[in-house]
Amino acid sequence: APPQISTTMSVHDDVHALHKAMKGLGTDDATLIDIVTSRSNIDLSVHIAKEYHAKHGRTLIKDIEGDTSGDYKALLVGLVTYRPKYIADYVHKAIAGLGTDEKALIDVLVFATNAELTEASRIYHEEHKKTMLHDVEGDTSGNFKQALKYIIECKRSENPVVDPHSALHHAKEIYEKGEGRMGTNDDFFIHFFTHHSHAHIAEVNRLYREQRGHDLAKAVEKECSGDYKDLLLAISLGRNRFWATRIHHAIKGLGTNDALLKRAFILSDKSQLKNIAHTYHEIYLHHLEGDIKGDTSGNYQKTLLGLLH
Repeated sequence: APPQISTTMSVHDDVHALHKAMKGLGTDDATLIDIVTSRSNIDLSVHIAKEYHAKHGRTLIKDIEGDTSGDYKALLVGLVTYRPKYIADYVHKAIAGLGTDEKALIDVLVFATNAELTEASRIYHEEHKKTMLHDVEGDTSGNFKQALKYIIECKRSENPVVDPHSALHHAKEIYEKGEGRMGTNDDFFIHFFTHHSHAHIAEVNRLYREQRGHDLAKAVEKECSGDYKDLLLAISLGRNRFWATRIHHAIKGLGTNDALLKRAFILSDKSQLKNIAHTYHEIYLHHLEGDIKGDTSGNYQKTLLGLLH
């Protein structure tokens, strides 16, 4: 569903409440958390941010940074950052300097919409004077590089209607080009996973499981390797399952991967987080809310829980 746009009155009220929560000594964290966790990214990063700056001569992000700290600050700043800007910044961060954070590239790019990717590419070029595609291609190689290229170029169909005949054909073809032969037709795999809609891939996955007794993820595990495998695995799992497994990875065992946890919550809308939490419970038989409570604390925890409600 398209993001809900606030009325002028509610934007005005939010701007007033946010400024009041942060002005002077101390911070009204309850108000700050309540507003940031209950508004869409478009509302926060465009409508509210624009009026906040017009009215107070300061940016909302700067005031949040001045009044908060640690993971709490980073989470709030991510939530009020324009999503395409967040994607562009994270891509740059993932490839800047020595080495590449391939998993971060997968996280921020795979489930971004074509509109978000187009806008992220525009922002990236504006800020770094090079194209996002150019920099990503310079830092990656092989099949992984080719798959990312198609994603950044917005080759994926976003048609929500699935053609059952086409899905049936692809379920058969992906077996013939992968598990059903010696060696893998990587060109076919890359094209299939980067050009077809997520809805189409989900239906092909269902049919593949019916026909072969296991899903596309298992086929990808068997046929591919490295970062290329991780990228196709993410797509084959679908948004809810992918993020449920990534969040679990962030909080399982000793310590918490807070960078990953924040990324998962910042890149998902509230309605998507509800679906992810449902899938998380299906897979791990734990409530995501309970696991978040066990692994985080303070205002950081309150913000994460606010996004789940």
